[in-house]
Amino acid sequence: MAALAAAVAGCATPPPNVPMKALMTAPAPVTFDGNVAGQATDFVFMLVPDSNPAAPGFGMRAGESLRLALPAAFKRNTTVAISADTDVNLVLTKGWPQGAVKLAGQYRVGYDEKGNAMVVTAAQDVPAEGANAPGIKVIHLRGRSFVNPMPGDFPVRVDHVASDGKVLATWQGQLKVLDSAPTARLAPTNFHLAPGVNSDFQKVTPGQVAPYALGLLLWGAQGAALNDVGIAPRDLTRFPRYTGGLLVQDSNHDGKLDPATDTVVGGIIGAAPQGATGQAATSPMGANGALVLSGQTVRHAAYPPAAGGGKPNPGLLTIQFKAGSLPGLYRPTVELIGGNAYQFTIEAIAR
Repeated sequence: MAALAAAVAGCATPPPNVPMKALMTAPAPVTFDGNVAGQATDFVFMLVPDSNPAAPGFGMRAGESLRLALPAAFKRNTTVAISADTDVNLVLTKGWPQGAVKLAGQYRVGYDEKGNAMVVTAAQDVPAEGANAPGIKVIHLRGRSFVNPMPGDFPVRVDHVASDGKVLATWQGQLKVLDSAPTARLAPTNFHLAPGVNSDFQKVTPGQVAPYALGLLLWGAQGAALNDVGIAPRDLTRFPRYTGGLLVQDSNHDGKLDPATDTVVGGIIGAAPQGATGQAATSPMGANGALVLSGQTVRHAAYPPAAGGGKPNPGLLTIQFKAGSLPGLYRPTVELIGGNAYQFTIEAIAR
């Protein structure tokens, strides 16, 4: 691995026949401050930006590597060891949260200190089919392995390298480091489902409730988990933007969601096939008949107890989505006021 890293470290630009691709980057969906100055680096690098499971990723042959070269301003946190055969520092994913490409027996993780680069090397062929389908799409750098520099935009590069050191493909992009975290942030998650299951891009029939609840992690000011939030009916007079419903926090803790007395923290922007009716996003109901609000949903028991498996997950909001009357794509966008947004895709297919 060290020899491979040294072979490619000095390449300022790839050979002219090597594909040059745009590298999209974003803060990871499991933390609120992974892109904030002075905080632990927690980013995703989207080698294949289409998160639809129907869109193919790619595989690696035994001996091939992915080399993620970070700018020197991103300092290694030497108190955290680099683990070669666990996903502590880095993991490859299939393009959706908690959708890891299995590491054990397939690839190993290393660090090239001279190049300030994380190097992932295939221990055996890592095909884009079977259990790995649809293939590698994203690198997730995590585990407090690095510390973010001062705010700014920093160039970053990923090389796909053959076992003989030949560069097969190159991605180039930028990492944006912020001065401070936003006052509100959300990110998609599948922690409420078994590992590997994806709630986005579900296929249903018209009028059907999607079998998996959509999942989001919500954060408020100073990165506090935003709990007790659920979906209330829309109020187009006060919030004309949110055509698919309101995100309301039960601020008086009466178990009900009333936009007039509780706190409206965001909403849903609906998008459906023209003429469709009946589509709806709602909060699930618990066994006791009460709404299941954010912070009350349990992280799936298949996750280790030490990682929160089987326990209520702070800030985790689940949404039950029902497709409308017509076939086509339903794309509800969930947004926090003063924060960001995420768009889900549900495809209704005619019977």
